[in-house]
Order: sequence, then structure tokens, then C-alpha cells
Amino acid sequence: MKKILIALTFCATATIANAQHTVVMKDGSKLNGELQSIQSNTVTFFYKGSNITFNVGEISSILFDGVVGGGSSVSTTTTKGATYVMPGRKLTRQPKIDNLTMEKGIVVVNITINKYGNIMKAEAGADGTTTTSSYLLTKAKQAAESAMFDGGTTFPLEQKGTITITF
Repeated sequence: MKKILIALTFCATATIANAQHTVVMKDGSKLNGELQSIQSNTVTFFYKGSNITFNVGEISSILFDGVVGGGSSVSTTTTKGATYVMPGRKLTRQPKIDNLTMEKGIVVVNITINKYGNIMKAEAGADGTTTTSSYLLTKAKQAAESAMFDGGTTFPLEQKGTITITF
């Protein structure tokens, strides 16, 4: 999990748009292609004309070699205890993460935001969640609802993404 967070940290300022990427596998092999998505515990990678899905446990790191061309972008950012995926958006207000217990776990929250960056809907417990604790699920949902993304009239009316909270 730490290596995943380290790889996502490299994504912190990277915006991907039809870019050339390199996936370094734990066995040392390298694949050059295009990162398509990172969701839950899977990475989808476009390699030699087809999409390949990897379990994150198989990957050592992902290298972002540069941005080529235009198109939609995907931002993946790690902040204090939270990772988010929201295509083309930046977090303007960090999620407030509270945990008044000793419980540990990871909660993936599916979110929907409006064009102004406000959280309209949050559902905790999506694929990748490692706990069934109703307390942590509730706290992750509250944390996600406290976040805000950049917005404006040029953004879509609704946009979906995820916020992953690590307790």
C-alpha cells in the first residue's frame, strides 16, 4: 500500500492527457504506454493497442514521462490521508478527516460534484474499501462532503470521481 501511495504522490502535480507513461512491475519489467485509470485496487493501462488491467500489488511504480497533445485529463493527488481522482479538477478545500478511535482502514468514497466544485453526492464503501466499520464509513463520507474542487461555467454540470480516505 505504501508503494501505491508513493506512486500516487508522483501523480500529485501530474495531469495526464494522452501522455507516455511507464509502468514498472515488481519483477523489474517495464511497459511503455498510456495510463487509462486507477480505480480501487486496479490500474488500467493501454499497451500495444489494447487495455491491460493490473492489480496494484503487481506494480512497483508508474512514471509520467510528459504530456503530449490535448484531450480530457485525469488528476490523481495524494493529500494528508486522502487521495482523489477527479478528471481535470484540483482540490481547493481539503477534506476534514476525523477519527476519534484507534480503528484503521481505507475507505473509498464515490463522489459527484457540480460544475462549481461542490460535492453533491458521496457514497462511502466503494471497491477498494478495506473496512466494514460503520464509524469509519460515516467519517469518510463526512470528510468527502467537506472537500471542494475548483469550478466554473466551463466545467460539466455533474462529474464523478473518488476520494480515498486512509485512517
